[in-house]
Parts: sequence; C-alpha cells; structure tokens
Amino acid sequence: MSSVSIGFSAVRSLDHSCFAPLYALSSSPRKSCFWPQAAGGVFRRWKEGGSGRLLVLASAAVEESDPGMDYAETNWKDQFQEDFERRFDLPHLTDLLPDLTPIPSTFRLKKRSPSSDDYVNGYLYREQYNGYINNADRVLLKVIKYSSPTSAGAECIDSDCTWVEQWIHRAGPRKEIFFRPGDVNAAIVTCGGLCPGLNDVIRQIVITLEMYGVKKIVGIPHGYRGFSTEEPEIPLSRKAVQTIHLSGGSILGVSRGGPNIEEIVNSIQARGINMLFVLGGDGTHAGANAIHKECNKRRIKLAVVGVPKTIDNDILYMDRTFGFDTAVEEAQRAINSAYIEAHSAYHGIGIVKLMGRSSGFIAMHASLASGQVDVCLIPEDPFTLHGPNGVLRHLRYLVQTKGSAVVCVAEGAGQDLLEKATGTDASGNKILSDIGIHVVQETRKYFKEIGVPADVKYIDPTYMIRAVRANAADGILCTVLGQNAVHGAFAGFSGITVGVVNTHYAYFPIPEVISHPRLVDTNSRMWHRCLTSTGQPDFI
Repeated sequence: MSSVSIGFSAVRSLDHSCFAPLYALSSSPRKSCFWPQAAGGVFRRWKEGGSGRLLVLASAAVEESDPGMDYAETNWKDQFQEDFERRFDLPHLTDLLPDLTPIPSTFRLKKRSPSSDDYVNGYLYREQYNGYINNADRVLLKVIKYSSPTSAGAECIDSDCTWVEQWIHRAGPRKEIFFRPGDVNAAIVTCGGLCPGLNDVIRQIVITLEMYGVKKIVGIPHGYRGFSTEEPEIPLSRKAVQTIHLSGGSILGVSRGGPNIEEIVNSIQARGINMLFVLGGDGTHAGANAIHKECNKRRIKLAVVGVPKTIDNDILYMDRTFGFDTAVEEAQRAINSAYIEAHSAYHGIGIVKLMGRSSGFIAMHASLASGQVDVCLIPEDPFTLHGPNGVLRHLRYLVQTKGSAVVCVAEGAGQDLLEKATGTDASGNKILSDIGIHVVQETRKYFKEIGVPADVKYIDPTYMIRAVRANAADGILCTVLGQNAVHGAFAGFSGITVGVVNTHYAYFPIPEVISHPRLVDTNSRMWHRCLTSTGQPDFI
C-alpha cells in the first residue's frame, strides 16, 4: 500500500488506537487521544464483532478535551487555550527558512478605498484603509455557549460546560508575501473520486495565481498517480480554464492511491514545483501533509495548500465542504422519483441509497429538504430491520396507514447487519457491503412472509450526483476557497487547508482536520429536526 493509502487508512480507523499512524505525519507534538469527560450524549458505544469501539459523533465538538487535563486546577482554561493555540498554529516557510524575507504583495485590491474621507467601515482616513488580512486576525470556532451538558447537541469541554474561546487563523490576502510571482511554478492536483465543484476550484486557483502575476501553472493528471507516470502536465491559464466550471468532473482527472511520498517529492523537485494545491478528502490531505513534512526534511521551499473535497461533508470544524450542497439538491430528484413511484403503486415502497460512508449528512439534509422521506437511516444511528422495533415493522405500519413509504439510507449505514466485506480500495477506504440492496431484499422477503403485497422500487443515484455541475451556492464556496488557497500559499503557509467556519473563511493545520471524520451528532438539534420531519421511531 502506498504512503498516501496508509495515511487514508489511518484516518478511517475509529478504534482506540487514536489514529497513531496519522499523527506521525503531524507537526504537532501532541500524541494523546482526546476523549471528553462529559460529552452530553455526543458519544455512543458501538459494538462490532464483540469488541467495543468508540464511535466519535462530535462534529467539531469535544475532540479538544484532553483526559490528562486537570479541571480542578484554577488555570485549566489557560492551559486549554494555550494547547489549542499551539495545535492550530499554522506551519510557515520561515519555520524552515528563518532568513526568508517577505516582499510587498503583488495582489492589487482594486476599488477597495473609501469614496469619501468620512468614516468607512471604521476607518477615518483614506490612507488607513486596505483590504488585506492581518496575520493576527482570528475566527471564533464555537459560537454557542451551552448552559449544561444536557442541552440538545451540547459540545462541552468539562462537566460544567464551561465556555472557552477557541480562535483559528483568518484566511485571506496578506500585505506581504513570501514568493516572487515570476519565480513561482504552481501545480494543481485533484485526487479521490469526483465531486461537484472541482473545476470551479481549479479555475479560481488559476485566475487568482495570475492576478498575483504567476505565469507558470500546470495541472498534474489523474491525482497523485500523475507524479509517477509519463502522462504530460496540463498547462493552465485563465484562457484555458475560463469555461470549465460549466461542466462537472475535473479537467485534470482523478484517481485513488498513487506512488509513495518519496517518489512524489522526487517528482516535485525534478519539475521545480514550489506551490502545490491539493484538492481531495482526508486521505488526500494526509498525503499532502506527508509531502509537506518530507519537503521540510529535505529543506525544500514548497507551499502545500489543501482544499477539502468531500461530498459527504465529513471534514472536522468546517461548516460545509464544496459539493455537499449540490449533492443534497440533486438527491431531491431521486427522492422525488422514489416518492412518485411509491405513491402511485399499491403498497409502494421507494428506497433511495445516498452517499455517506462514515457520516449521514447528505441523507439527513436531503430527507429534511424533501419532506417526502418516512425513514432516514444513517451510519451514526444504529438500527435493526427485524423485530417489534425494527424498520420493517414500521414500513408495514406506514403502508397500511398511509398507503406508501419512502426510505432514505446512507451507504455506510447498517454495516453491522451485513456480512463484512474485506479489503480496501486504492485510497485505503474500507470496502462497504451494499446496505441498499440488503434493505430491498429484506423488505421484499418480509412483506412476502406476512402475506402483504408490496411494490418495492430502488434508486441509487450516486454517480449521477457526483458528476453534475456545482450549483450556485457551491460555485460561490468553490470560488472563495480557491482564492484563499492561493492567498495562503503566497503568505508563506504550508501544510494547511482552507475552510469556512461560522460563515468566515479560515486556515487550519492539516493534521487537526483529518484526525477523524466529522459525523452527525445524534443528540444534535439537526438530527432531532430530521426525526420530527420523518416521524420515525427509534429502531432499536
């Protein structure tokens, strides 16, 4: 297995090993596990094969809590904040090359000065105003002060649910940069599977690089594999990418897996690349962080900046990742088709399988948005099919009382009910058994056994959703993410990724956002809203 695959496999492991292989890639000295002392329902014991596993259901919630922290100490909050600031401090090229000196930014902020000498946005004088981000600017990570761990969706650090401010670095253009545009040789690579918005991000990275004055921009074909193949680089310019956002997919191509990190860095050195933009999920980001670490080891001046690409919306801390909004919108078409089929048939049951290997965000939001779903099944909420409290018993009740039913199931749901698949794909993803087909087969079998006719229709729109063009909301998100990725690289940061937090854009050290997937908190208000919408009971 390649280094990239190893990193991805470590990310997906949700057992008590606390992802030790992944943290080996981290610049942070922290190696301990982070289980909260009072999670307010955020954690749930998950049994698999007789061995207990701890499934982390917090989003950006409580993974900061350190069991080694003594909350009886009067200064524990200061210790917590110091540790948080250290963990989220951004790696910078000057850490490796302390003599590196900045130059004034070549990114010109046109039409940013006030139209009068009166106060404009708090600035009195024209010469005081500029649109650059100060390096000391921060974005608040948590905005809700929970009064008690028993509050719905409470994300608490200690048993008293103490409010502790947590700040992360604000993204955007800086007044000083650490690369001369004429010396920049930038490369873009897209890894993993397809996702709506890839071309939008590529386009905006290229456009923003050119606004800085960069002339040498290339695309690496077919993910990390492109660093080891004879396939030529793809020259990129504003003219070349002007209309690519009008189509789905990636003009650079995608693939999973690839060569080991040493080979990738050898290729980067041979090509003279000094800015690398990596679009991919947590496995791809683990690879990007390993590239950053290897370049530091070799004392290579290379800015490695990631843009999180996961249609499942399962990256920690971030409001949402690009492609997710489009996926939810497109899923409505499949759900509506399932509803029409079910509603039109005698005892019709429509079953739709949506993406979501570890997290059920697409299934949850699509169910909420459609208003047509009667049962929503996600990986984070265990369920049974058979028995008095099972899904099938509830489907029988639905077809007898309202004539039809619609089920929305995430692909990673109910894996404990299936025969375990073995092996992993090229990215290190554990191969899943098909829960959609299983639910269909068990539903048909159940209704046949009880002598009740049922017309079951099954829809799996996965690849149709992945391949579409990004919608307007994702298009805007992709545009700003691409711009901020370039700003971060010119600011001298490396081993970072960019995301949106509480509607503001921020930079994160890669290891902090890939320690484990962001999952639906089944005690959250959003999941409760979904249950209210579907009207489903607990299936346990």
